Amino acid sequence: MTGWEDLRQELDAWGGDGRCATFWWRDDDAVHPTPPLSRLLDIAAAADTPVALAVIPRDTGEALRADLADRPQAFVLQHGWSHDNHAPDGDRQEEFGVHRPLPAMLDELSRGWTKIAAFARALPVMVAPWNRMDAHLLPYLPDAGLKGVSTLGPRPAAEPAPGVRRVNVHVDIMDWQGTRGFMGLDRTLGQVLDHLRQRRTGAVDGDEPTGLMTHHGYHDDDCWRFIEDFLAFTRDHAAARWLSPALAFWP
Repeated sequence: MTGWEDLRQELDAWGGDGRCATFWWRDDDAVHPTPPLSRLLDIAAAADTPVALAVIPRDTGEALRADLADRPQAFVLQHGWSHDNHAPDGDRQEEFGVHRPLPAMLDELSRGWTKIAAFARALPVMVAPWNRMDAHLLPYLPDAGLKGVSTLGPRPAAEPAPGVRRVNVHVDIMDWQGTRGFMGLDRTLGQVLDHLRQRRTGAVDGDEPTGLMTHHGYHDDDCWRFIEDFLAFTRDHAAARWLSPALAFWP
């Protein structure tokens, strides 16, 4: 069973190498102010830890902009356009894939960025809904005003296309295929340790910060408890550092 002591030992190994393990936090599917979103932002404020909110642009508006204006820990990224599935029946859910015309996708992304750019602390980063988008779209993101992309898993390259930075998430706390609640401490910390060890040993890009992915609208009590404990544990270790999303993408 993987526990907090395993994480302490891994961070100690980073410190023993004279290195600092970096982390960043991305929370998906924000649209409107809600009690769960307020709880998430309160946790970020209490821990003095930045959080990147992936906001769905089509349906968001002034209420969320006003709510986030006085939340200095909250950065805003673009979560696709509408988070609608356009994949054919039988395929995995995807909003931006090869099955759609490129001009239509770029139009949606451009309109989405116009809305997201109105937020305080907005960053021109496309967070792909369901963490999926076809690679053929990457070189065109700057045409829509976007300069970054985020999906799931260790990145194969920091710059997958000219003018586009990639920083992914690596730790999903949700058990989507089972309870649809918390993944459990053993499995969640296992994801953290896997990425940290791969970074430290050079198996993956050591400069990509380990990304925590949360979904405030779906959290059960165990999810909330883990987030608080994880932030506190890592912030108390000398070899761990939480990055702002801006610094994660553009060091």
